[in-house]
Formats: sequence, structure tokens, C-alpha cells
Amino acid sequence: MGRPLKIKKSTVSDIGFNSVTTLTAPVYPEPMQDPQFFGVVGGANASVATSTYPVVKCRVHITGQAEADGYIITQKGSTKYQVASVTVINDESMVVGKTYRILTLGTTVWSTTGAGLTAAVGDVFTCLGAGAGSGTVQLVGTCVLADELDTFVSAGNMNITMTADNSSVITISRLTNHFALDYSDPKVRYAVNFFTDGSTVIKSGTSGGANTASQQNQLVLTAVEKFTS
Repeated sequence: MGRPLKIKKSTVSDIGFNSVTTLTAPVYPEPMQDPQFFGVVGGANASVATSTYPVVKCRVHITGQAEADGYIITQKGSTKYQVASVTVINDESMVVGKTYRILTLGTTVWSTTGAGLTAAVGDVFTCLGAGAGSGTVQLVGTCVLADELDTFVSAGNMNITMTADNSSVITISRLTNHFALDYSDPKVRYAVNFFTDGSTVIKSGTSGGANTASQQNQLVLTAVEKFTS
């Protein structure tokens, strides 16, 4: 399936891939247009997501907190991710031993919480003591991809979903920068992007073709669920 998912770090780095219109002799589905691109990226927080350069949206159930929408911080294995829940937690509600990501600095003295002397928004740390200011955090945990839809995600699990025809929701069993696998047997491979679905794309190294006999040379293009802000 290729390399781990690319993670967008800021609004100016790892922002995505080249727009389809900037490629040499591009062939792409008609609904796609500048500045849209093939492929998807993760991203640790809303501040790096824009409508032009989205990041993957997932549903996470970090042990010890209710199920919620979440962001990918990093990939830990083929189906395992470090994620942050979007649920906002006040600094005084932090629990010693839990891992958090700083959402807002506020007036909190972060050095007393375990975040260090140079704490910044986006830092991930293990709590050594609750805060006493106005800062906020998000709970961080490690979750595993599962074939479970929203509101039914088990503790310790997560899902990432995509659509193939603008309506059918498909849970993803493996995700890389350009491709996804579903949970069927045998698993089906899809080409992924953030913007459109229901089309097909030609596999690299093949001649493509539109007739039934050559469908093995094409992949269905799916739209992965995303954050845009």
C-alpha cells in the first residue's frame, strides 16, 4: 500500500500535492479542477486545514473519553494512528498520566503541567499536573482502524470513511497518500482525493480503457471525509 500517510504540519508546509492542472499532459476526471489534487494528507489540528488543502477527518474513541471527531497526529502502524479528539478540555480538568495536545495557551503555566518551559499550541505532552489558568487542550490517544460506523466506534478504535458515489459510505481498512482499501473480501483498492468521487482513474503503467474487459486498468476515485477548517 505504500508509505505512511503524509501529515500536514502547517498552512505552508506539506500542504498537499500538485494541482491536477499543473501536471504534464494530465488526464483526470472532469469534475476535478484547479487547485484540486489527487491524494490525501493527515493533519493534527484545524488550524492547518483549509478548503483548498483539507486534512483527513476521522471518528475516534480514545479510551477514557466519549467517541468524537478527531485529527491524525501521526501514523503508528499500518492501521494504527496517534489521534487527537476535537473535544475541548479546560486545563484544570486534565488528568495526570493522560496525554494531551495544547489547543490554546491562555494564562496557563504550562511548565507545571508537564508541557515544558517553551510550550506552544500543537505540543503533545503527558500530564504531570492539572493547570490553573485559561488554557485548553485536547485528549490524545492511539486508536486502531475498525469497520465501525459513527456512534458505534468501540473504545480504542477509530474509523476513516470515504464515498464512492456521493452517497455510499465506505469504511477504510488501510490508507496511504494515494490509495485506500475497504473491508471486503478480497479487499478492493481505491484511488483517493478530497474533492470528488464516482469517477475512475487510470492505473499508472496501464493504458486504461473504458470497456468492461479493461476495468482492471482503472481504479474507482473516492472522496475521503475531510476537515476544511
